[in-house]
This record gives sequence, C-alpha cells and structure tokens, in this order.
Amino acid sequence: MKTTLLTLTLAACSLLSSCRDGERGNLVRDESETTVASETGAAIAYPADVIYATKPLISGEVYKTASFQGISLVHFDTTQVIQVLDTVDEVFVKARIQRDTAAYTGFVSKAILPE
Repeated sequence: MKTTLLTLTLAACSLLSSCRDGERGNLVRDESETTVASETGAAIAYPADVIYATKPLISGEVYKTASFQGISLVHFDTTQVIQVLDTVDEVFVKARIQRDTAAYTGFVSKAILPE
C-alpha cells in the first residue's frame, strides 16, 4: 500500500514538473515599445495627436458623440489608459482607448478624469 502511494506521488510530481518546464519553453518575449518602456522606466511614445494620457478615476464609457445619450463604443475601467486628443468641449474630451489590437476614438466625460 505504501509503495503504491509513494509511486503515485512520485509520478504526479514528475508529471507536474514536466508540465511546468513545457510552459516555460512556450513563453513568447514581447518586444513592443510599451513593454520595453515600462521595464526601463522610459516614457511611452504616444502618437503626435495625443495631448496627454491618463487613467480614469472610475469606470466609464467611450461615446460616439459628445453626449451621454450617444452610442457607447467601448466600456473601460480604472486600469485602462485614456489618450486625450482634444479638450475643447466643456463636458467631454475627445479620447482614444486601445483595447487588445483595436483603438476606439470617441468622447469621455471630463468628470471621471483626474485634473
């Protein structure tokens, strides 16, 4: 009984070890500018039309028009970086949000952005 339990435990440990080694070999290094900049402490290079970039104070929506009744393009949370493009409107800023491989440009309420 003890021998069987010991054999099964060793087999499970061996299996787990081989799975972990396989996962390490499949890691892909990300050489994007954002990753390199965050690791080196260098500033992230944004496109020329970006006035500044910030993170929102609360979650919110990017609207197609400068109106809360406008069509919502994408939902964002407090971890998302918002690239501010225009601040002319009194209530909204024109902004760009990048999510995965897509970029959404629309309007975000100024009230949820830090001053």
